[in-house]
Amino acid sequence: MLNAKAFANAAAVVMAAWVIFCGALSYIAPDLLFTVAQSWTHNLNLEVARSSFNPDFGTLLLGLISASGLTWVTTYAVIALYNRWAK
Repeated sequence: MLNAKAFANAAAVVMAAWVIFCGALSYIAPDLLFTVAQSWTHNLNLEVARSSFNPDFGTLLLGLISASGLTWVTTYAVIALYNRWAK
C-alpha cells in the first residue's frame, strides 16, 4: 500500500518546482520556453497564442498555488483509489 498523503505531498512539491522553473524561464528565456511548447504540440501553430507580456507576481503565485493544489488533490485521490482497489 502506498501512503497517499506522502505521495501527494511529494507530487505537489515537484509540481511547484516545475511552476517556479517555468515562471523563471518565461522571464529569462521566453523564446526557448515558446520553442519547447511548440515542439510538444507537433503540427499545431502556437504563434497566434504567443504572449507579448510576462505574467506579474500575483499571476505566478496563483498558478503556483492552483497547480500544486490540484496536483495534491489528484494524486491523493489516485493513490487512495489504488489502495482501495488493490486490496
